[in-house]
Amino acid sequence: MNVMSRVRLYHATLAILAILAYLTGEVFPAHAWLGYGVALVIVARLAWAIGGERQFGLTRFYPDFSGLKLKGAATHPAISRTLMLGIALTLVTATGTGVVMDGGRSLPFLSADLAASPTFAGEQAERVRARDHDDDEGEREGDEGPLSEVHELSANLLLPFVGLHVSYLILFKRPLAKFMLFLPRGTKPKPPAT
Repeated sequence: MNVMSRVRLYHATLAILAILAYLTGEVFPAHAWLGYGVALVIVARLAWAIGGERQFGLTRFYPDFSGLKLKGAATHPAISRTLMLGIALTLVTATGTGVVMDGGRSLPFLSADLAASPTFAGEQAERVRARDHDDDEGEREGDEGPLSEVHELSANLLLPFVGLHVSYLILFKRPLAKFMLFLPRGTKPKPPAT
């Protein structure tokens, strides 16, 4: 598989997982599992960046405003890179805070190892009691607090960045948008028969 096909596959996987994670925000444990999937894709992306392929380098997210002039500003690479940086920062923040809040409790293989620990068993029993008490009031443990607010805010900020990114590509970089969305690029018109 060539590099651009891997870029496209990475992009599609990350987009689908992030959208599903956002849509399942109130569906536990599906939301957490999808969040861990997003985290895994982000880690893979960082590994590719370290691996040295230019197309996966992290400099793709750094906006360079040199040469930006009013004429042609809409198609300057700094615009696209700024939007990608916004997406990356909000997505990493939402994912990181989600992973910290969950602490591995949604992963069955990790929870089984932790459950064997006597300390964890006592903590788990306390969480169950607290959750049962909170459920009576219509809330689940972990739904409050500053970390939860940062998680929700960053997830909600992700939406405008993605909307602007998609709109920008459709308006100014249509061939790239079609390529990344697996759409046919179109065919060149055949020359008239003589």
